[in-house]
Amino acid sequence: MRPVIALALTLPLLGCGGGRASTDEPPGGGEAGAAGGATAKGEPGSGDPETEAEEDEAREPLAAFMARFEREAEAEAPRPSPADAGQCPKRGERDRDVGLVISPEHPAKGEEVRVLAATLDGEAPLAVRIEVDGEPVSAELEVRAGVPASTLARFVPADSGRVQVIVGREGEGLRCQSFGVRNRHYSDDSPVDLTVTWPVDRAWTASEEALYSAWIRELFAGPADQDLAWGALSEVTSDPERNLLHDHLGRGEDHPSQGMELIPDCADTPYFLRAYWSYKRGLPFGFRKCSRGRGQAPTCFDLRTNLAAPDRRNNWIDPPPPEGEEPPAQPPSIAGFGAPEPEPPPDAVVPTHNEKYEYFFKRTVGWGVHTGNGRTAYGDSDSDFYPVALDRRGLRPGIIYADPYGHILVLVELVAPRGSAPGILFAIDGQPDGSITRKRFWEGNFLWNQADSSLGGSGFKAFRPLSVIDGSASALVQVSDETIADMRSYGDVSDMQQALSATDFYDLMERLITPGVRSPFAAQAELVAALAEAVRVRVTSVENGVRWHEQNPDDLVEMPWGHDVFETSGAWENYSTPARDLRLLIAMDVVLGFADKVRRNPESFGLDPQGDPELFERTFNYLEEQRGQLLADPKYAISYERSDGSAWELGLDEVVARAERFEIAYNPNDCPEVRWGAPEGSEERKSCDRRAPEDQQIKMRYYRTWFEERRRPARGDEGPEIPELAEAQVAAREAD
Repeated sequence: MRPVIALALTLPLLGCGGGRASTDEPPGGGEAGAAGGATAKGEPGSGDPETEAEEDEAREPLAAFMARFEREAEAEAPRPSPADAGQCPKRGERDRDVGLVISPEHPAKGEEVRVLAATLDGEAPLAVRIEVDGEPVSAELEVRAGVPASTLARFVPADSGRVQVIVGREGEGLRCQSFGVRNRHYSDDSPVDLTVTWPVDRAWTASEEALYSAWIRELFAGPADQDLAWGALSEVTSDPERNLLHDHLGRGEDHPSQGMELIPDCADTPYFLRAYWSYKRGLPFGFRKCSRGRGQAPTCFDLRTNLAAPDRRNNWIDPPPPEGEEPPAQPPSIAGFGAPEPEPPPDAVVPTHNEKYEYFFKRTVGWGVHTGNGRTAYGDSDSDFYPVALDRRGLRPGIIYADPYGHILVLVELVAPRGSAPGILFAIDGQPDGSITRKRFWEGNFLWNQADSSLGGSGFKAFRPLSVIDGSASALVQVSDETIADMRSYGDVSDMQQALSATDFYDLMERLITPGVRSPFAAQAELVAALAEAVRVRVTSVENGVRWHEQNPDDLVEMPWGHDVFETSGAWENYSTPARDLRLLIAMDVVLGFADKVRRNPESFGLDPQGDPELFERTFNYLEEQRGQLLADPKYAISYERSDGSAWELGLDEVVARAERFEIAYNPNDCPEVRWGAPEGSEERKSCDRRAPEDQQIKMRYYRTWFEERRRPARGDEGPEIPELAEAQVAAREAD
């Protein structure tokens, strides 16, 4: 078994260069010493063996001290019953802010029907009642309070006929809708239309935004203590238990093998989700092509919407007209009037609906957007997103987080705090290999930098709604910030994030996620759990690089120059981990510097430095003890595969102790032992059979300063001069 290393060190927060662990052995010091200086004789840690032995015997156990900060969870509010939905309101009295969707679009008897009601107007739960011929029918209900408030009902109609859904609160009916149930399953056999991507049938409103947000939450829901990851987005959409719009159109569009394959990366993921919902619901969708922003905020160009003709594969042709109808008139060819139309290719084919839309996601959207789309400047309305206020509504599912260095996450759920357990804000992101992973909000995942305007406008943002022009559904326009501010359905545009420092931002977010007083011990445990999550995700990233080398034993992954180490394309983008490792290092700093946060906001953790200074200082000694136990907890250990195929276990404490080695452990040409920081000459490293070429190792030594300073270089940064590689460096600059 591995030796357990109990850490007692603290690292500086982001921006400090020193204080890193330099060996696998824990450095001396700790939070109490760092914050309070040397201790006097008779105080904890004074070095007086007799005094310390007496204190150890009388010392309050950690569990007992932590119990001082525990709070009992309030009893859960009773869930509304179907009777609380009230009666169907008159047409003119229906609440426009309550959205309702029935899926599939053409329900059939004997097949599950999913009913989703949602609103952004208040956080109280919604009651739903389903009736057939005026009599309630049994349904499986999932009721969620918060933003949005939503209720999901599932039932299987036993017969065809009319069904009515009533939605309300506290006995007052707010919304109702009737729909028919077919005798047989509906399969769409309509011809494929290649003149438009999809038509617009409805508009984006507050109620539609609420439904979209609730759908996102259900799509990625799961226990808070569970790691959730999928190989591709289509793994999620093909799951009828998660996807409320599963086979909504009757095209088999979500069939695991015959439906649409959706494999977005981090920039594509929010667009794929928005486009998917828009396609299924007949809503406006669009995006702009944008610059990446080198030394300035990205700017965007012409808008492309779903009303444009879809991109086609070379052999796709329009379907033949229905029998007895003439084909539509063709425009003159480039050869002039009367010139014969070009012959269709020999492999000409009319695409299916699923082929058409899969190609739209993969080719049109996937090739059309990147992370620069999310970092446009505050106040720039020629963009796909607008900044939101940091409040409960602003942190709803479906909102994106564009970080300043080129990563995008999508919020999926805000879990309310319970007792001493803090709240959790979950998000998902895509990776270059197409996988989707759920992550929690914290400083290690959500980087912040508003001080450098050259990075663009980062932060939490919402999709800018599109509306029709002059009441016609033939053209669409993105709504400006000024118009959004005046819209009754929206009004949530805000530039408040632009002025926040990193300290102010993270403190505000913690108060939003966990309102009121919280236990510092529960908060620290949550941070350690988030760090462990980041380490577990890295295991897969390293393994992907190992698999690539096994499949390409004679190939080398080329290493870019300068900033491109963090943002490029090809094998380096797919299998290196510089951005992930920089985030991991920041995450370690956050965990080890948690005491600074408690000292900065004592009242948030139920502490009074003036009223009870003794308790205040003792808390830091216990926090240090708890942290050591958490980092050494076997449940946070990971196992990676060494070069010889054997497994090697690393505790989270060992990973943190290797922080310095993770500054140069991102190269996929190195063996996994090096990538996990195995010490030179150790038993662990003996199996290493591959190292990065010497020139790449030299590059990493010079680029190490970015990792030491916990600083991602700006786009266009060519990096430091490297005398040993001067010729190659000049050639690379000339070729750029």
